[in-house]
Amino acid sequence: MKISISHLGAIDKATIDLKPLTVFIGENGTGKTWAAYTLSAIFGSYGYEKYIEAYFNGKTQKTYPPLDNAIQQVLDEGNAQIDVVQFAYDYAETYINDVARLASTWMPTFMPTRRVNFDDLQVQIDLAATKTAFLDKITATTVDKKLSFGSQSKNALINAFKESGKATLYFYSEGEILKKLPERAVKKFVAVQLFQIVHRTLYYNAYVFPTERTTFITFSFSSAEPKEKSIEEDEKIKPGRMVKPVGRFLNMIITAAIKSPTERKEQIINNPKISDYVKLAEFLETEILRGNVDFDTSGLQKELLFQTTENIKLEIPLVSSMIKELAPLVLYLRYLAEPNDWIIIDEPEMNLHPAAQVELIEFLAMLVNAGLHVLITTHSPYIVDHIANLMQAAKHENQDDIKKGFYLERTDAFIPQAQVSIYLFENSTARNIVDEKGVIDWRTFGNVSSDVSNIYSQVLTMID
Repeated sequence: MKISISHLGAIDKATIDLKPLTVFIGENGTGKTWAAYTLSAIFGSYGYEKYIEAYFNGKTQKTYPPLDNAIQQVLDEGNAQIDVVQFAYDYAETYINDVARLASTWMPTFMPTRRVNFDDLQVQIDLAATKTAFLDKITATTVDKKLSFGSQSKNALINAFKESGKATLYFYSEGEILKKLPERAVKKFVAVQLFQIVHRTLYYNAYVFPTERTTFITFSFSSAEPKEKSIEEDEKIKPGRMVKPVGRFLNMIITAAIKSPTERKEQIINNPKISDYVKLAEFLETEILRGNVDFDTSGLQKELLFQTTENIKLEIPLVSSMIKELAPLVLYLRYLAEPNDWIIIDEPEMNLHPAAQVELIEFLAMLVNAGLHVLITTHSPYIVDHIANLMQAAKHENQDDIKKGFYLERTDAFIPQAQVSIYLFENSTARNIVDEKGVIDWRTFGNVSSDVSNIYSQVLTMID
């Protein structure tokens, strides 16, 4: 999908084509991270939550007649149905752009800052290029939700149901108890189900791995519980307040810490694709980390440990910076990853030897081929150059013959060019630097190398 961004920090205007693997490069202070964070909020749960809040407070610009009709029908007759595929065809782009329009109102809280003005921020989203695939995902979606006083179905007040492969989303009530509900509760239940389908079909979840990850992964999670602040608390800008992506990253790790193995196994039963992500977590440990990262529950407290050999386990604060860097990715894949998730990693090369950087970009390509979406910001020429290798390898007729020339020796690390976009942020904009043949214009790195060589030559000349 194509995203146009204007008046965001250092960015005056830029158009970006988000692909399954998207890479932002450029000098410091050019807007890469701000763009990544803003998009993660719009497409993730933060933007969705803010939109739902605004919708029920009458602060959204757009209206949705099929939704209004369904709400009224449920109130009048106790049941209704919506063709969600047709709704998505007609309104998905309208909806996500209305979500994006609100970004200027919550960015001072999201970042957070009193000193930056976001009043002129504009984000425009074009779904035309991905509309067919998007509607296919809508069709495949299943819904089985209820509004109830308890967990038992006999207490259900309203049900929402949709089968995979079908277009119709049904709402129906059981008995006369619906009449006792306030109109706002009915409206919220119906609207939430519909908006959630559209929003989570774009990306099921969005997870940010900020540069602060190597610090927060060393925290103790023995008594942690994920908590969301109230809207009132959330809106108060406090000195030194945590940037939202960092806070949500911490919440992600806490959620992984308290997730039971039984719960994850149940998820795998319901969606076998998730087992691929658990296996990828193990592959990351075996092939790159050379050890096991997981929570230990044998003592009085739950601890995150790194096991190097059968008899050696180390607390995370004691392990190498590479382990701290990649441990959150292991936990995400093992406990949280679901198909169509979007992960945003700020500078994945931090603390990694060049060889490990190359291994990691191969691994991230494997995640894309396994059904996840990845966006990274990077300063690493090793990562950018090797993406070109992976795209060329994907064109090779006999991929098994060439895989041994790559670090992980996996053909599922080869990625088609059509799934990759790379943007250079500079001069208050961003431009695509991959040509039609898959050649990457990486002068942002090459110029520095040339400068260093020239300085060396000048120094030698002066010495002579």
